[in-house]
Amino acid sequence: MKKILGLLEQEFSGRQAWRYAERIAQYNRIQASPGYREAAAQVVQLLQAEGVEARLEEFPAKSGIRFLSRQSFQEWRCQGAELWLMEEGGKRRLSRFREQEVSLVQRSGPTPDGGVEAELVWVPDADKPESYEGLALEGRIALVRGNPMTVYRLAVVENGALGLVFDNLNSYPPLRTRADLPDAIQYTSFWWSGLEKPGFGFCVSPRVGDELRARLGRGPVRLFAQVDSELVDGTLENVECFIPGQQEEEVLLLAHLCHPYPGAQDNASGPAVLMEVARVLNRLMAEGSLPRPRLGIRLLLVPEMTGTFAYFHRHPDKLKTTVAAFNLDMVGADQSRGGGPLCIEEPPLGTPTFLDKYAFYLLDYFSRDVRNFNGTFGYSTCHYVATPFSGGSDHYVVSDPSLGVPCPMAIQWPDKHYHSSLDHPCNLDPAMLKRVGLMTALYAWGLAAGSEESWLDFFMAYLADTGARLNRAVAQAFASPVLRPRWQEVLDIRLDYEAKALGQLGALARLRGFTELTALLDRGQAQITRSGEQVREWGAVQARGSASAEDETLAPDLAVRVYRRVYPGPLDLEAETARLSPDRRREWAAYAREAKAGSSYGTFILYWLDGQRPLGRVLELVRLESGTWQPGYALKYLELCQELGLVKQL
Repeated sequence: MKKILGLLEQEFSGRQAWRYAERIAQYNRIQASPGYREAAAQVVQLLQAEGVEARLEEFPAKSGIRFLSRQSFQEWRCQGAELWLMEEGGKRRLSRFREQEVSLVQRSGPTPDGGVEAELVWVPDADKPESYEGLALEGRIALVRGNPMTVYRLAVVENGALGLVFDNLNSYPPLRTRADLPDAIQYTSFWWSGLEKPGFGFCVSPRVGDELRARLGRGPVRLFAQVDSELVDGTLENVECFIPGQQEEEVLLLAHLCHPYPGAQDNASGPAVLMEVARVLNRLMAEGSLPRPRLGIRLLLVPEMTGTFAYFHRHPDKLKTTVAAFNLDMVGADQSRGGGPLCIEEPPLGTPTFLDKYAFYLLDYFSRDVRNFNGTFGYSTCHYVATPFSGGSDHYVVSDPSLGVPCPMAIQWPDKHYHSSLDHPCNLDPAMLKRVGLMTALYAWGLAAGSEESWLDFFMAYLADTGARLNRAVAQAFASPVLRPRWQEVLDIRLDYEAKALGQLGALARLRGFTELTALLDRGQAQITRSGEQVREWGAVQARGSASAEDETLAPDLAVRVYRRVYPGPLDLEAETARLSPDRRREWAAYAREAKAGSSYGTFILYWLDGQRPLGRVLELVRLESGTWQPGYALKYLELCQELGLVKQL
C-alpha cells in the first residue's frame, strides 16, 4: 500500500480539486434545470481535457414516471424573480434571483404577468394547521418558517395566500444557530409531485425576517413579487466515467452534483474530489505507473438520489456486478472555518459490510501526520470519526437492502455554512480535499487492484477490532432505556452482522483470487465467536439489577403479518402523500406530528421488509438498530403505504 499511496500523493492535487469545485460552484445546479445541465457539461469538458473518458447520460424529467421507488419531476427554468418592500416614497429590493439565486425558493412557479402586490401576514408555526385559525390570508403573502411543502399546502392551497416568504435558518449547534449567521439565506426548495399548481416563494435572512416582523408590529407591510419561471418536460443528467477492469465486477464511486449557487461544500466538493480521482488514476495508468485493475471503477456524478435511482432503474444488471460503492457528500470544508468532523458513515444493519471499516482504516493509515513531543505516538491534526447509519444522501439508496450494494459515506457534519448563501469555495480546504481524495482513490484501487498483502494487513487490523466493535454496540445499548433490557439481542444482531460482513470479505477474496486470505476466514469466524463470548460475559455483569422496560405490545395477529415492497428503494413519503385527498393528507400529517417517530423510522421499517419476515420480527430489528419502538405508528405507516400502492400485505 505504501507504494500506491506514494504514487497517489505525488500526483493528487488538492488545489486542482479546489479549482474543480470553484468551477462547479459557479452554476445554479437545481436538479433538472439548465444550470445543472451546464455544470454537468462543464465537468465532462474538464475531464475530457485531462484525457478522461467522460459522458452524459440523460433521463426524462417529467411527472408520472418512476425510477424504481422515486417519482420523476419536471424540469425547472427560471428567467428571473424579484421581491420588493413597498415603502412610503419608494421601494426597497429584498430579493433578486440573478444576484442571489438562493433568495428564491427553488422550483417556484410564476406570478401572473406584471407580478403581484399584496399585504404581508406573519404566520407563527406555519407548518401547524391550528396556526391559521382566525388569520385572513386570502390574497396576501405569508411570512413563514417550516417545511416548504407543508407550509405551501396549508398557507396557499388551503388558506388562499398568494405566495410565501421564508426566513428559515436551521440550527446545528454548536457550529451554527440563527444568531451566528444573521445575514445568511437558507436554501429552500419546493418539490412538486405533478398534482399541485406550483406557487412561488422567496427566502430572506434572519435579520430581514426580524425586520419584517418588527414592521408588522407597527402597521401594514406591502410587498411586490414577480417570478418568471416555468416547469416543463425535460431531462436530468448523470456524469459518468468508467475505468474498465479485467473482470465484469466493478466498484462504484458516487457524489451528487446538484444544489443552488454557490453550493461549494454541498456539493461541489464531492464531485471535485471524484474528478481529481479520475484524473489521477487515468494519468497513472496511461504512463504505466499503475496497471489495468482487476475490477472496473465507475464514477457517477448525479442529481442527488434522483440520478442514483434513475441509473439503477435503467441498468438493473449493475446491481449484480457492483460489489462495493462509496458516496462522497460534503467532504472539503476547512475545519477551522466551521467544517465539522469528517465522518465515515456505515450502511444500515440490513446491508452488512466491512467497507466502512476499510475506508476508515485507509483514512487512519495516512492521516497520522504529527507526533507527540518525544516522537513515540502519531496522531492526526484532522478530526475524523466513524458513525452509524443516518441516511440523507445517495448511500441510503444504494445500500437499501432491496438494491443491496454496500455503500459507506464520507461527509463532514455538521457544517456552519450548510444549505446557505455562505457556502462559498473560500470555505473549502485543498488539504481536506486531498485527504478525502487519497482515501477514495485508495478505497477504489484497493478493492479493484490492491495486493493480497495489503488485504492481509487490513484483515488482521479488522479482526483485532472485532471485540471493540461489539463492545461499543453493547455499551450503546446499555445507554438506551429502550435497549438496555435487550442488550443480548443487540449483541446477537451484531454478531450476525459481523459474520455476514466477514462472508462478504471472503467473497471479495475469492473474486480477487486471494488464496491466503480465503484460508484465514475460519480464523476470523472463530475470533468473532470468542469476542462475542467475552462481550456477553461483560454485559452480564453490567446488566445486574436492570429492570425490563414496559413497552407497547404488538397483537399476535399483527405480529405475523408479512409485507413486501412494490418498488425497490426507499420512499419519499411526502411526495407520495400528494396523491391523497386533502383531508386524508391532513389526517396523516397530524398523526405523524403527534407520534414524533422521527423521519428515519419509516425508512428502517422498509429496509427490513423482505416479503418473508413477519412484522413482529421487522419491528424488533428496527428497535435493535434504531432504539425506537412504536408499533402503533408502524402499523399506521404501513397502512398508508398500502393505501398508496407502495407495499402489499402477503
